[in-house]
Amino acid sequence: MPQIKENFYENILFKFETCACDCVTDIEHIAPGEEPLTRYKLQAIPNQKILFGYAAKKGLVRIASNGTIEESNILGTLISLTNPSKTSKDLVTFLKENGFLFPVTANSYEEFDEQSLYSLINRLKMTVELMTAANEIHKDYKKIFSLTVSLLFSSDIQIKTDSMESEYSSCHHAYANLVMNPPTNLSYERQQENFDKDTYTVQDSIFGSYELNIQEYNDISGGYSIIPGFNDQVFKNITALYLNHCGTDITRKITDFLFHYFHEVGMVSFSNGLSYYKEPNMENFNQAMKDALIEIARSIIGEEINANLDGIHPVYNSETMTPSWKVDSLLCAAYFSIFYLKPDLELYRPCDNPRCGKYFLVKTTSTKTRYCSSECCNRVTQDRYRKRKREKEEN
Repeated sequence: MPQIKENFYENILFKFETCACDCVTDIEHIAPGEEPLTRYKLQAIPNQKILFGYAAKKGLVRIASNGTIEESNILGTLISLTNPSKTSKDLVTFLKENGFLFPVTANSYEEFDEQSLYSLINRLKMTVELMTAANEIHKDYKKIFSLTVSLLFSSDIQIKTDSMESEYSSCHHAYANLVMNPPTNLSYERQQENFDKDTYTVQDSIFGSYELNIQEYNDISGGYSIIPGFNDQVFKNITALYLNHCGTDITRKITDFLFHYFHEVGMVSFSNGLSYYKEPNMENFNQAMKDALIEIARSIIGEEINANLDGIHPVYNSETMTPSWKVDSLLCAAYFSIFYLKPDLELYRPCDNPRCGKYFLVKTTSTKTRYCSSECCNRVTQDRYRKRKREKEEN
């Protein structure tokens, strides 16, 4: 039996066992000039067991049969698969080495479309990136905003395998439903304001009180924009919510924040992904807006993680007299590893080597650690040296 050089089980917080899978790709050419469709076919290999574990400062790792760490930072490798430098071959390699994100049958191949798989991984990646961005010492608020609203209005993802009892559904934020169906009927008090003055007085969760010009509200609700050429349904609905919604929870904070962002920072469209009508004016992004965005971002992170912890069950080991957890899928294990992350101490950052892009754990206070390994640092240094040498020779 191999000698155990490092017993990972001593500090393990949870473990997850699955099995390897075979993975092949089918490419279907639809029509001349159109992008071909890629489909992944997976089949479980039950006799090839794979064990994962999680411990503080190590993250989610794959464990060898002798208890040593076989591969570190599984989460970082998984979310890096959406980087432009990665190809479908990298995804196939990951699935063969680590098994599928969900249990699959061993009886036959099960087929999954490329878009669903990458959307699922990208959703996990955005959650990790938002957690990092919201807890960095030097915050990039434009990035935090982009990640927050992208998660908030993300399309739903459903995946079902023959081995799953029920279909997996990605986190659906209730606020998205609210935006699609805002209250539009003015209350008696609002109608009275219409007669008495030129503005509606709104009790604002960010600024305390705000006077909304009645004519401006009527123009927006009637389909006229305060900026010529810009007319987005979400903007119209958020304005209606801002005036008519009386909630006092986080949904009120989201509405108030988005309303002020539209009016004072930048006009944003959600109709075809996140896009700006023009470059946002971050000078108007004051401290009250920053504080509100961080609060909203943390709420969205919590909803994303909690929605993916349904496959976790507490288990008590009667032999060792210790508590443990049963994890149903690799995706669930990935989110559970984020659940255990302490962002005030450590965060995931992407490696600055463009050919790597792997996300790795680093201390929150460390602003100089830019590479996941010395190999990546050396590779970038060599690339820069070669580039300077070529430029010198050309001149």
